[in-house]
Amino acid sequence: MSELFSSQIYPDIFGYCGDVLFPSLILGQAVSLMDCGSLFSHSDNPSDRFKRLSNLIMKSFSTLPSCVQNPFTILYCSRLNESLKSTFELYRLDWSHKNGWKTSQPELPSHSDLILSLGSGKESILASHLNWQKTEVKGTSRSVFSAFCDSLESGQDPLSGGAPQLVGIYRKGAARSFGIIFNDQKYLLGLPVENENLKSVEWRNHLFEESDPNTNQRQTNAQPQPRPKSLGK
Repeated sequence: MSELFSSQIYPDIFGYCGDVLFPSLILGQAVSLMDCGSLFSHSDNPSDRFKRLSNLIMKSFSTLPSCVQNPFTILYCSRLNESLKSTFELYRLDWSHKNGWKTSQPELPSHSDLILSLGSGKESILASHLNWQKTEVKGTSRSVFSAFCDSLESGQDPLSGGAPQLVGIYRKGAARSFGIIFNDQKYLLGLPVENENLKSVEWRNHLFEESDPNTNQRQTNAQPQPRPKSLGK
């Protein structure tokens, strides 16, 4: 299962697919280096930070025995400036035996939408996303997230499973990890959590509604986000 990572200092989030072992280890180490001030400078823009991150990953990967070098993709998303001046940038780093290293900067849409679908479950996700884009809530963040949850629950991809993970970047401040209430259970970064420090993060359910981790229900003052009737239950 892939993982998501978020910095507590920078507006930076990360994810990966493909090989599990190396990306998981290197991204965990990179975030620790970032947050203790040893990898990035606050004057670095997202492009600078991606270059520093890519160099770290490439150097670390080169020390692995060839027998454990497996293809993977790492995604890095960040924000330039804050508030009304803020813009978001996405970078992609791929490695495979056939093509070696490849970096790219996928174009971001002007509205909330699915940007990339990767891994073994990509066809299932695309199909679920298409269903949601046929409804009255198309073009919203909640339609993208709920479509992903539907894909997981469908079981169409035998290699996809577990609870959904969610990290995000607002127009101000550092990145955030969100708690998820899924099938009446609480998860943070895909891991089940107990009733401790639950208010330290924001919580969402599978409909992207702001939720109360103590009751597992939508917050009483939160806007309802009902599931479109055309999608069924």
